[in-house]
Amino acid sequence: MKSVYDTCTKDKVKVSYSLYAMLFELGLCPSSKGTIYLKELIEYIISNNLYDYSYKEVLGLFISEKHYELKNIKTNIKNALYRIDYSKAKRNFKKYLDLEFDTYYLSPSNFINIVALRYND
Repeated sequence: MKSVYDTCTKDKVKVSYSLYAMLFELGLCPSSKGTIYLKELIEYIISNNLYDYSYKEVLGLFISEKHYELKNIKTNIKNALYRIDYSKAKRNFKKYLDLEFDTYYLSPSNFINIVALRYND
């Protein structure tokens, strides 16, 4: 998959690749379209500094810029999070996100906010 970031800026490329690897380590399926949407949406939040926006607002901005369908994005993201490998998530949540694993964090808005804020620093 081609990154939307310029390869000359090492920081953004590092976020792009480390984010994708982290999503897999947290138990998301690499072949799921929802995982790809999650990655793109989190990168969109990071690159546009949309940390203070709600999930609904970010999703609206994201789909209007990328020309995606809202229903498909929401459904695929929910399915990716519902089909997460729980044993992998329990093992790696503390390591990558500094949080004890709880299914509460697997709602789309909570998960996206937690991961995006992880890269805020």
